[in-house]
Amino acid sequence: MWSRTDFSKSRKSIRVFFLLAVFAVMALSGCGYRLASDTPSVLGDGSKTLKVKGIESPTLHPWLPYAIRSRLRDEIGARYLARWVDSGPADYEIQVNVINFTTSEWIRTEFDTSQLYSMQLTLEAIVYEGSGNKEIWRSGQISYSEYDERVDERAASGNIITQVIRKLADTMRQKF
Repeated sequence: MWSRTDFSKSRKSIRVFFLLAVFAVMALSGCGYRLASDTPSVLGDGSKTLKVKGIESPTLHPWLPYAIRSRLRDEIGARYLARWVDSGPADYEIQVNVINFTTSEWIRTEFDTSQLYSMQLTLEAIVYEGSGNKEIWRSGQISYSEYDERVDERAASGNIITQVIRKLADTMRQKF
């Protein structure tokens, strides 16, 4: 059965745990620890404007530049990296160069429709000053590949484009 001393011991252990938790929170906040989403990006604190300078795509897919632009606009806006403008003057301009986009069909049905695609997308982004043509930042090659089970090649490539744009937005937050 429980005694009065058992109850007081458990209260002491709760107090010790609580004090250690408070101490850990204070220590982490005092050393300058911040989440990556709180750090400024290469575009600043999110108050600057950004527009697309161009999207170069050497592929035979005419829909690819539009899909990249749409996903880039959504990701920049969702992460508050900058305010997106479609035309007119902007603080920064971004040029996206598609280096490689390949799709391969692996499995076909008896109706001659594809069931499994292997895809890879490699691109590079360059940020320029809006008032001139001075290069501010270059991402380097960013690549992503995966297999996708879809019937339509364009629908299958949607996820790979999203993943590459997310990796691009991640690298815009890294200052090192």
